Amino acid sequence: MGAPARPLAPQGADSAAAERKLIHLGVAAAVTGMLCWITGVVLIPPTAKLEEGDAHLAEVLRAHTAQLCAAATLAVLGAVLLATFFCVLSCLVDRGWPGWAWLRVSLAACVITQTMVAVGASFGLAGVYAAAGDASPAVIAVGQRGLWLTFLASALPTIMFTVAAVLGLRQARLSPPWVSALGWLSAAAHLLAMFALAQRGALAPDGIIATFTPLTTVIWILALAAALPRSWQAATSASAASAPATQGTPDAYTANPYS
Repeated sequence: MGAPARPLAPQGADSAAAERKLIHLGVAAAVTGMLCWITGVVLIPPTAKLEEGDAHLAEVLRAHTAQLCAAATLAVLGAVLLATFFCVLSCLVDRGWPGWAWLRVSLAACVITQTMVAVGASFGLAGVYAAAGDASPAVIAVGQRGLWLTFLASALPTIMFTVAAVLGLRQARLSPPWVSALGWLSAAAHLLAMFALAQRGALAPDGIIATFTPLTTVIWILALAAALPRSWQAATSASAASAPATQGTPDAYTANPYS
C-alpha cells in the first residue's frame, strides 16, 4: 500500500501558487471576520443591560434599532468568515498526517460554535424587532436573554475548537509557540466565562467578563493569521528538504521546527 500524499509540500509551482492563494484567502477571511466582530461589539450600547430592568432595556433597544441590527448582522458575517478560515486550515494538512485529525475536530467544533453565534444573533434581532414594534418589555427581554445565554453556551464548543486547533496546528508545524500560548489563554478565558450566570454584575451573561471573553479569541485568530504564511513556508521548506532522505514517509514530518 502506497504512502499517503505529503502534507505542506506542493508538487509543483502551480500547486504551490494555489495553496498560497488559499492561505491568503484564509488570512483575509480571518482578519475581516474579527474586524466584523469587533465592530459589532462596539455598536452594542453599553446601557443595554438586562440588570437595568425590562422596561429600560426595551427603551434602549428601541432607540438603537439600526445599530443593533447592524451589530447582529456583523456577528453572523464574522461567524461565517471564521468558519471559512478554519476550513482553510483543515485543507492545509493531508489526511493521515500529523495534525490532520485534530484540525478536522477543530473545524467541526468551530462550525457548531459559529452556528450558535448565528442563533444568538437571531435572538437579538428578534428582541430588537419586538422593541421596534412596541412589544411588551417582557417579550423583548426574552430575546436578549436568548442572545446572551446562547453566546454563553457556545463557550464549550469554543474551548473544543480552540484546543483542537492548537494541538493540530502545532503537530502540523503551522503555529509558533507564542501563537499557541494565545490559544491556550483563550480556552482558559472561555472556561471561566462558562460560569457567568449571575443575575447582575461582571459575572452576568451580559456582564463585562462574558462580553469581552471572545476578545481573547480575536487576538489569537489575528495572531494565527499573521503568522500563518511564514509558518506554512517554513513547514513546506522543511518537508521538501527532508523528502530525499525519508522517501515520503509520514514520520519524517513529525519534528517541530519551533521546538
